[in-house]
Amino acid sequence: MLYLSGVPTDMAGVGFMAQPNAANLIPADTWWAMDNGCFSKAHEFNLERFINFARRRLATDGDRCLFVVCPDVAFDAAGTLARWHEYRDAIKQLGRPVAFVTQDGMGMEDVPWEDIDALFVGGSTEWKTGHESGALMAEAKRRGLWVHVGRVNSLRRLRAAYSLGADSCDGTFLKYAPTENRERMREWFRQMDESPVMALPHVDAGREA
Repeated sequence: MLYLSGVPTDMAGVGFMAQPNAANLIPADTWWAMDNGCFSKAHEFNLERFINFARRRLATDGDRCLFVVCPDVAFDAAGTLARWHEYRDAIKQLGRPVAFVTQDGMGMEDVPWEDIDALFVGGSTEWKTGHESGALMAEAKRRGLWVHVGRVNSLRRLRAAYSLGADSCDGTFLKYAPTENRERMREWFRQMDESPVMALPHVDAGREA
């Protein structure tokens, strides 16, 4: 499993999560994903700005982009589904796998399985760690989809995501006290049975959305 951070680093096992309009460049030879920035600014998403930003990043680092996250609405299943139908076609035109975000209350029938390339597990902590979310992750794995878990900032959460079959996760852990937390994260990896999070992602990097 790969850990994606918004802080550029050369740590083994850590990739990069690009945020719209962020100044940080993607480190060379690094697996990365394109977030949508909606978690903190759910009502300020601008499609044209997002697409232009994504195209600039993909122009130089597209072959290592794991997925692009379709806009969602935090903790709102209906709002997230509406945004998926509104924005999916434009984002698919970027030519990279597109991730659908799950939110509190979604059931198996709510996920547009035939239309997505990756499942991004969002929502509240209670939702992410519940049986319903676990069932969606299991179904995604059964279908051969990439599974990503958002907001993983502790060893307990990292282990939980790994145990449910996640291919990647992300968090802000390295953003705060980066020197100290890099060492703590290395210890997480050491505790996870010879660092399984440090394995290269088994993604088909050439897969088209």
